Amino acid sequence: MSANPLATPELPAPDLAAAADVIELASSIVGKAIRHIAANGGPDVHQVVAYDLAHAAAQVETARALLDYGAKGDVEARITCAFTADMAHDLITRVAGREKYWGIEIAPMKAAHPFLERFRTPEFVASLADHPGPRHLDDDMEMVGDTFRSFAEKVIKPHAEHVHRTNADVPEEIVQGLAEMGAFGLSVPAEYGGFSEGGDSEYIGMVVATEELSRGSLGIGGSLITRPEILTRALVKGGTEAQKQTWLPRLATAEVMPGVAVTEPDYGSDVAGIKVTATPAEGPNGEPGYVINGVKTWCTFGGRADVLALLARTDPDRSKTHRGLSLFIVPKPRGNGHGFQFTQDSATVGGTTGKMEGRAIDTIGYRGMHSYEVALENWWVPAENLIGEADGVGKGFFFQMAGFENGRLQTAARAVGVMQAAYEAALDYANNRV
Repeated sequence: MSANPLATPELPAPDLAAAADVIELASSIVGKAIRHIAANGGPDVHQVVAYDLAHAAAQVETARALLDYGAKGDVEARITCAFTADMAHDLITRVAGREKYWGIEIAPMKAAHPFLERFRTPEFVASLADHPGPRHLDDDMEMVGDTFRSFAEKVIKPHAEHVHRTNADVPEEIVQGLAEMGAFGLSVPAEYGGFSEGGDSEYIGMVVATEELSRGSLGIGGSLITRPEILTRALVKGGTEAQKQTWLPRLATAEVMPGVAVTEPDYGSDVAGIKVTATPAEGPNGEPGYVINGVKTWCTFGGRADVLALLARTDPDRSKTHRGLSLFIVPKPRGNGHGFQFTQDSATVGGTTGKMEGRAIDTIGYRGMHSYEVALENWWVPAENLIGEADGVGKGFFFQMAGFENGRLQTAARAVGVMQAAYEAALDYANNRV
């Protein structure tokens, strides 16, 4: 156990066994609610409760994961107890007055109250303020964190407020700086010019880098490396050797920066139902390919991107749902600002010129990369750009999910980085205000 800088006679000692009991109690309530909803129409009928239940379930499992962390030292154990108490309190507020909708009795967390009385006091919570939880990273990962934190402080932060207030583009200085640091090659295998050697350290390095960049800015820092990660993972999962040789080295150096085009106006998380089509069509010189038609939305970085990782329906039989989707690498010119319109003058197919038009969607935050609605009309793509080529037809959903695996980890890391920066700013203000 590490040294105890927090122990005072007024503060309770951490109690991980009691924390585990509270977590199990909370877990049993979540389980009952899930079964109750399932037996009474499902989440579509009980959307408000399902929303609260999703949050509660995530908090319970986070608290459960913290038990291992808490066993590493005294500060870690105190953080675990404080979080567990906060989780229990939040669950109580979600359930109170709605017990019948959760299918549970009144005051189901009553047995946890003594734990909350010990570990949710203002004194106990305040005692943690100046003691960051040890991260338990090895020396290599600490160096990764230090390197990316320095870049965020020196390069990203000076641009962050201007980009946010003016909704400006991501400065190229940041893109090129991250490229020189190898940020876009963290998940690219070493044999293709990246830094990935496989194993858990690959994931940890990516998360550490994302968290530190997000401390400087979410929109022009932490989020920048997500889209290359998504396409990289999809290529590693399903790309042909020729595709890996062609695209992975260029992704690692930011010679090619991708956007991701999956979501559609009527289909968000229901990826299997998307409507954008990719239909076989010969190119202007008779080469095999596809024409893409339809509208994508929330395509982040779609303007500046050199290519779009675009999921489209290659099988017109919609009953095949996700099994009828394929994933394409769609080249496009770079665009700037809040809109673009391109034509494929050299790729006229059947007398029709391909068109691509995008407009940025106004957002209250997450600015710089811009998220676009992108309309494609007969936009031709060579068959060699279908990930997996002939073997990849109908497998795009699975390749996309492989890409999203890392993207979702990065989403969590970005949130942690932003929260850490906000917490440190608030703590500094509280300590130094006059």
